[in-house]
Amino acid sequence: MIRTCTALALLLCLSACRQDRPETSVVFRTADAEAATRSLLTAADIETKKTGITLAAYENGALAAYAHFTERFDAMTLKLENGVPYTVYALVNMGDRRADLPAAETGLSALTYRIPSYTAGNASLAARGLPMAGRLLYTGGTTVIPVERLLAKVTARLTCEWEGASIRDVKVCNLNRVLRPFGSSAAGSGEEILPEQEFQEGTGSASGTFVFYVPENLQGTLPGITTSSGKSPDASGAVAARRDRLTYLEAVVDASGLYKGSMTYRSYLGADEISNFDILRNAHYLWTIRYLQDGLQYDDWKHGNDLMDPSGLDIDDGWDDGGESELH
Repeated sequence: MIRTCTALALLLCLSACRQDRPETSVVFRTADAEAATRSLLTAADIETKKTGITLAAYENGALAAYAHFTERFDAMTLKLENGVPYTVYALVNMGDRRADLPAAETGLSALTYRIPSYTAGNASLAARGLPMAGRLLYTGGTTVIPVERLLAKVTARLTCEWEGASIRDVKVCNLNRVLRPFGSSAAGSGEEILPEQEFQEGTGSASGTFVFYVPENLQGTLPGITTSSGKSPDASGAVAARRDRLTYLEAVVDASGLYKGSMTYRSYLGADEISNFDILRNAHYLWTIRYLQDGLQYDDWKHGNDLMDPSGLDIDDGWDDGGESELH
């Protein structure tokens, strides 16, 4: 409440001091960062759906105008002064954030969005849309605000390469729930991890493709890891210290034949196969994971990872290239 009153007091002061400066209504709209010159975002699917947008305009580092919109996203209007440069920020699908806007622009880096919940099959995300954010330096020209999704898209192609095996279920665990739209997002402890997991039922067959939307979680490159076997949920050292906040993909495979029963495979996500654990916003990761029966004989059977040329990854969809990897 104190923050809101401070912002309103500042706006009243600006209005009183500048009555002689003409204002105009400026119409803004948002566009995907990779497609700003191609097409506007539409509500066609989960990746582009919009349910609400808060706009905030800052002049010389001070909050000058703001509004929240729940419709007509191609014609969002702010009243701004003519000939004055503004930095306009957009918060998409994060509810009405007007009460949370800082009076000073420098405070935006500390602004957070706490993901309410996840449900199976992306149902909760589909209802409200992916959280997105962006900014635009407005000087009287373009009014299209480029935005980025605050989550990554992970496409996992899983194959069990032995007879009688089938994929029962697949999930992504340790999802960061505290996002910083205009800063770096990283779970600081297990308390900032969602209690739910991104879960999908298996195919009942030996292969399948699964798509997950995973919140940004910049855990960085951890020291002391020199081989792929160190990138394991059972590893000690730096991994053990952050085990409750490192994001990983888990698959349960039912097997028959020489090896019977169920087996759980875990693969940490990140920029490399050794020591990086970053999940970047607006990145598309394509993971091809082969589960080999003879790999069970080796201690690091679930961590082998050879990076592949990402040229085969279709990224003409507004997502940045997160890379293509093959694990076996």
